[in-house]
Amino acid sequence: MSAVSSSLQSPTSARPLEALQRRTMRVLVAAQLLGALGLAAGGAAGGLVAEHLTGSPAAAGLPLATLVLGSGVAAVAVTRVMDRAGRRVGLAAAHLTGALGAATAVAAAAVSSLLLLLAGCLLLGGGNAAVMLARYAAADLSERRGRSISTVVTAASVGAVAGPNLLSPAGSVAGALGLPAPAGLFLLAMPVFLAAAAVLLALLRPDPLKVARQAAAPPATAGQGPAAAGAAAGRPAGGGAGLAAMLADRHIRLAVVALSIANLTMVAIMAVAPVYLHAHGAGLSTVGLLVSAHIAAMYLPSPVTGRLADAVGGGAVAAMGALLLLAAGALAAVAGPDQGRILAALLLLGVGWNAGLIGGSALLREARVPPSLQTRAEGLGELGMGAAAAVGGSGAGPLLAAGGFGMLGLVAAAPCLLLLLALAAQARRTGTLR
Repeated sequence: MSAVSSSLQSPTSARPLEALQRRTMRVLVAAQLLGALGLAAGGAAGGLVAEHLTGSPAAAGLPLATLVLGSGVAAVAVTRVMDRAGRRVGLAAAHLTGALGAATAVAAAAVSSLLLLLAGCLLLGGGNAAVMLARYAAADLSERRGRSISTVVTAASVGAVAGPNLLSPAGSVAGALGLPAPAGLFLLAMPVFLAAAAVLLALLRPDPLKVARQAAAPPATAGQGPAAAGAAAGRPAGGGAGLAAMLADRHIRLAVVALSIANLTMVAIMAVAPVYLHAHGAGLSTVGLLVSAHIAAMYLPSPVTGRLADAVGGGAVAAMGALLLLAAGALAAVAGPDQGRILAALLLLGVGWNAGLIGGSALLREARVPPSLQTRAEGLGELGMGAAAAVGGSGAGPLLAAGGFGMLGLVAAAPCLLLLLALAAQARRTGTLR
């Protein structure tokens, strides 16, 4: 990507890449503000709707688990679309899938169907994939990738924090329509996902991934089209050969582990935290406020963790995240029904997840793989996050029912020890966590 540091004169864009990067960031930030607002439905309302439909807290973790699994599957599909058609088409398609998922969840609440709710959350995962994959679009043309990634993640915080606080007013709208109150956030998610897709389709031009690939292509092949550029980049065979090529890079291996474990721990606790709080006397407004505080902790540290990733490497930031997640699990184990302690655990959980996300993403962008494999590596990381979080979310309800919030905190945080061991082994072999 050395060519990205200079101006590019091409049929795609006659402007310097720095100006194009600034425009790209503005468009991505606008889309993030909308998309993250839509995601509040799955994170804050899904478990409450599931409990309403089934009458049991054991089902509370299923909607979020299904959403993150859908996000991982969608990410694989979306990154393949990006590889062929660019970031603009891929991200917009993912947002549209999220809108369809929100509509399906509203229908599920209307007919009292848990299976239909889970189907809606699976599709809602497309919206989550769009919000998460936008961080890589921010890095396509950037020299300071950690900071660019963190800017897009921070932008998502505005919608993500505001969303849960709309539980009560959106619930009034849902109630007027004869729906369960928590379903109101799904009503809100439909138009905001549609708006995010419209922003990207209309304004993310020229496409940053296409421009970055053209800038990185050898002069002899620039402008010759995708086939020639792919051949010049040494496009490896697909399927198993492509997967082997990705996993041969230590940055990708560590990135997938870091991203997966951070998401597993966070989702396992957050999948049932609203239900646990509600069962111990917290009203919807209080639940929304506490979830918003957690989400703020997930996103607002991004400028700091992004700068750290640029300065000391993604591995060191991921290790910091693992330590914070362990502390969050330990505090949750002794919190009981005390809302102050639960809030402290949720804040630690959010900051730890942020460090794991930024550190893991930075590791992924540090991988030395052909341009044709970059989007596939991003999809692999998102698939790992989705699969791990699905395990955590689906197991959270039974763990809460069997052993309480304390056992859940300990079990959810335990995998962070594996991440620390993997990072320590890497540091011993190479002398660095970069």
